Amino acid sequence: MNVYSRENSSGTYEFFKEHVLLGRDFSARAQTMQGTAALIQAVSKDKNAIGYGGFAYGEGAKILKIKKYDTSPAIAPSEETVLNQSYPIWRYCYVYVNPMLDRGEVAEYIRWIRSDAGQAVVKEVGYFPIRRTSAAK
Repeated sequence: MNVYSRENSSGTYEFFKEHVLLGRDFSARAQTMQGTAALIQAVSKDKNAIGYGGFAYGEGAKILKIKKYDTSPAIAPSEETVLNQSYPIWRYCYVYVNPMLDRGEVAEYIRWIRSDAGQAVVKEVGYFPIRRTSAAK
């Protein structure tokens, strides 16, 4: 089997190492790719390959169901399974702001991100929208 991984400066790499490998090292044979798109492209062309990356980049590769534990059911990634947190490998994308400083155009941008129009763009590019709560509307 040919293993493909993201470069060690990637947040995806760090998340996968911490949450899937539980802090252990990747295989010494893992081929490091500069970006998820490159990783998915390499995996999709190699019938003996396995790799990981964001769902938005999965076109062209076979997406596998994942079990959290040996006794858990295997779950496929989808908007529903990520938003209800039943898919075991997911993470939030955070935007950090300082409400005391981020006003005007920055505040408008943050409002737009959270709006229906902003979340439509999130879905259009292949990511999953935020879960709506009374505080997020």
